[in-house]
Amino acid sequence: MMADTVTGVSLFTGAGGMDIGFENAGVKVVVANELVKEAAETYKTNHSNCVMINDDINNVINDMAKYEGADFVFGGPPCQGFSVAGKMDPNDERSKLIFTFLDVVEKVQPKAFVMENVKALGVLEKWEPTRKKYLERATKMGYQCMPFILNASEYGVSQKRERVFFYRNQIRS
Repeated sequence: MMADTVTGVSLFTGAGGMDIGFENAGVKVVVANELVKEAAETYKTNHSNCVMINDDINNVINDMAKYEGADFVFGGPPCQGFSVAGKMDPNDERSKLIFTFLDVVEKVQPKAFVMENVKALGVLEKWEPTRKKYLERATKMGYQCMPFILNASEYGVSQKRERVFFYRNQIRS
């Protein structure tokens, strides 16, 4: 790989919607991880030059260390536990996956990461302790991180869909 190639690690990849945005921005996705077999197969069909790991992220987390130094880690962990359309259950196992996302960031040590989720995680008082824990861990890992809300309709998507994004560069020199 050329030294000037910008690389990314895609987590909770689905069929690859977020990957398309990163690829359009010039990022070469070197590995993707998706649990759902059909989504992983769709991704692989459309991204034949990328390694697709079709497995539970918790089973392959240590394998992610081989991608240390990638420029980005990005993805959208499951949102059902945080969503106002669901039960908003703080004990939903899927909600813990935002911290598994940070486990991968810790292994890969990218220059930056982007995690997407439902707006509720970014704004509701109910999720303040979770948000605080997430941001504190990111800071301890050397990242200055802030949540911000975007509406997909303002970026060419034909639906009103607000999402929170947690993003920031490393602060170490």
